[in-house]
Amino acid sequence: MKWQDILRNTVKGESITASSLRKVPHLKTCPYWDRAVFMGRISHQLQFANYDGGLVKYDGRIYYVNRSQIEALSSYIRWDLKKQITVIEG
Repeated sequence: MKWQDILRNTVKGESITASSLRKVPHLKTCPYWDRAVFMGRISHQLQFANYDGGLVKYDGRIYYVNRSQIEALSSYIRWDLKKQITVIEG
């Protein structure tokens, strides 16, 4: 998928644009959560969506996971939840 190639480089340092964030797919199920690398927390409200969770890199692709998923996985996986990703309008 061409859009996945574009999304792979959307997180620059510790920021992502709001338009790119809308295109990031939600990782709902994953057979190997321990292989998912936590990139940082996201807390941002768009006109039609509220992002309260984080971004992970799994199998070379970027995905969004919501806060309830992070909390459910916290007893199994140790992610560094201190890193914050800033959402830039544009």
